[in-house]
Amino acid sequence: MSDVLTEEGKDNFLAEVEVMDLSPIREKVFLVAVGTGAPNKVKFLCSTIRGPYNFTEMVQEVGDMWTTHQHHAKVIVPSKDASQPVEILNENTIDYIECHYNDIITEEMLGGAFDEKPFTCRAGTSNDTDHPDPRLAKKEEPKDAAEQDPLP
Repeated sequence: MSDVLTEEGKDNFLAEVEVMDLSPIREKVFLVAVGTGAPNKVKFLCSTIRGPYNFTEMVQEVGDMWTTHQHHAKVIVPSKDASQPVEILNENTIDYIECHYNDIITEEMLGGAFDEKPFTCRAGTSNDTDHPDPRLAKKEEPKDAAEQDPLP
């Protein structure tokens, strides 16, 4: 199975024909908001954030947002670890969920009663942002004690 969704710059993804392995994200907890800006950037309309959702609830929310309002979702994978950047589902994963949300929910309700599918790609996440969290910036240490300002 190719790791299509974790490779940078993959432009030939077509959600309608792909069969995505969603197992890497099934056990996570999610927040969903209306996305703004570039699809793979961590930018969303903060007044629309909802959650926490389990996998099936997140799929339902993303699908409803797309079919009802024609808005792309940002799906945030929250973490209490402030030393890690914010993680979101990547653009291709969101596109796949928007396209196949009814089928995904049906399969979840039936508990895997369908035959095994040959996956063509795997769900992925991204933490790319134009405005990184300042708490994650590395502090520069002086190389030599002589470079430090002397005490007055």
